[in-house]
Amino acid sequence: MRRSFLALAVVTVLILAASVPASAATWIQLRYWGTSNDVLHFGVFPFPFTTNPAGLSIRRDLMNGMWALSFNFDTGAASGGFLGSTPDSYNRFWNLNLHRQWAVGTAMFSLYGGWGSVAVVLPNLWATGVEAAIRQSGLRVGTDVKVMVAPNWYLVGDFGYGPFGSNAQTNNWLANPAAGTETATLYDWHVGVGRSWGTWGLEAGWRGMHWVFTTTTTVCGGLTPCDFDWGGWYAGLNFTGP
Repeated sequence: MRRSFLALAVVTVLILAASVPASAATWIQLRYWGTSNDVLHFGVFPFPFTTNPAGLSIRRDLMNGMWALSFNFDTGAASGGFLGSTPDSYNRFWNLNLHRQWAVGTAMFSLYGGWGSVAVVLPNLWATGVEAAIRQSGLRVGTDVKVMVAPNWYLVGDFGYGPFGSNAQTNNWLANPAAGTETATLYDWHVGVGRSWGTWGLEAGWRGMHWVFTTTTTVCGGLTPCDFDWGGWYAGLNFTGP
């Protein structure tokens, strides 16, 4: 998994650094996401846990801002609740998107499509040294907007939907030690406010994710509802360059 991510990150950086018109801009954000409202709904029973991921976002304008490419990645060690203090447990999310952008007055909004992935991983409870995981990846679509509300101040919002039509792959999961597949949908969103000082800036707001399973045999033993939720405040350090 780590090798796959590193390969993906290298490819993404190469794409974003490719030759584009001189007026194109690159936006980078390093962030901390305090996901204090993480929970697995296992039937009627909620199991809270904590992740607090660190994240990276890169966005590159293309064709004088008509199009853009973006890459987002968040990962963090998971603990508490049903995970206890188990070492080597983590959540990991990433997506790669192509945006069509429009400027309207002091606002810039886009419609996008791309590919995303979400994963919850922990050591297997039945076999030492074996990973237990549930993952999903597939196509996603969404929209985002940035509105300048005062000199150097802005509001942002984003909503993504997916991966739809794909299977969630499970391996040695909690409710069933056998591998299996489920169908699931991921919703992700954030709203925030930012302030820029030249090429640098700060941004803060709320980020949330809802990963809901439409089949539940392997993940929740047939119980419903069956879903993961992440939510909490985030803070990011931004850099904008040529």
